[in-house]
Amino acid sequence: MSTTKEIYYIGVDVGTGSVRVSLFTSNGRRVASNEQRIETWRSPSDHRIFEQSTDNIWSCICSAIRECLSRTAIEKEEVKGVGFDATCSLAVTDFNGKPILVTSGQDIGTIGERNVVLWADHRAEKEAEVINATGSVVLDYVGGKMSVGTALMILSKSNLF
Repeated sequence: MSTTKEIYYIGVDVGTGSVRVSLFTSNGRRVASNEQRIETWRSPSDHRIFEQSTDNIWSCICSAIRECLSRTAIEKEEVKGVGFDATCSLAVTDFNGKPILVTSGQDIGTIGERNVVLWADHRAEKEAEVINATGSVVLDYVGGKMSVGTALMILSKSNLF
């Protein structure tokens, strides 16, 4: 009689609209799963704005993992690994990891919940056009054209955002 316990792994997929978590056995059988909706903010006056919150995303991840484990008799100590996959977005924090507000207005740059510029955000369209119009050889290193998201990251690092 074997007393060896099963080994489990958790997979976390952070998508645009939700966090999806699944609990798997070592041979790939899914034991439980859960999905938590991520809050996305849109500007009523600017269709280019898509923002989220790292605090909200982390809360969704934790809730989904807890829910997966609660649906089984599996102890958290039996989970031997966690894998993450996520969309590419810009999360803005201070040097201590506190979220910095990216929403336009007088509070921009202060501590605030809306600190993620989602990949679908296009507020830096004009800046990307200006950069691409230079024809600089540097563009060869980013596929020949600066994306709106990359332009936004450059602006945020240069304190112009």
